[in-house]
Amino acid sequence: MGYTAVHAHWGRLDASLDDLGCGRSWADVHRVKGLELACPECRGRVFARISPHRARHFYHQVRPDDCALANESPEHHLLKLELATAARAAGFRAELEVGNEARTWRADVLVFDRQDRPLMALEAQLSPMTPQDARIRCAMAWRTTPGRRRTH
Repeated sequence: MGYTAVHAHWGRLDASLDDLGCGRSWADVHRVKGLELACPECRGRVFARISPHRARHFYHQVRPDDCALANESPEHHLLKLELATAARAAGFRAELEVGNEARTWRADVLVFDRQDRPLMALEAQLSPMTPQDARIRCAMAWRTTPGRRRTH
């Protein structure tokens, strides 16, 4: 399950936004026969659906073993949604599941400043991780992020 999908003509879709982030409605993707949507992570085919808890999301036609988005826990997905919702409530633009074109990194939530520049990446972390692991992950993301700037 993921909150984002890719359409060949509309671009990136975000199920957490009313206009899906591309000026379309949920009715344009939910239960639409023949609509081709892809996972932004593995490029596998995905479909739009609503969970029993009323959460809109995309799911894989065939769940791949090697797709990070397909194999995240429901708790992780809900935490990502909470992070994006909080950033938006604070007046920022926030996008879920954003990565670079080379697919060397992906932020759970990317928050943009008032000039629409990437400001910070928010990560939903539920698995145990040492401070050393966190430093390594941040350093790897920092080295591969174009246009990066220090804020401290």
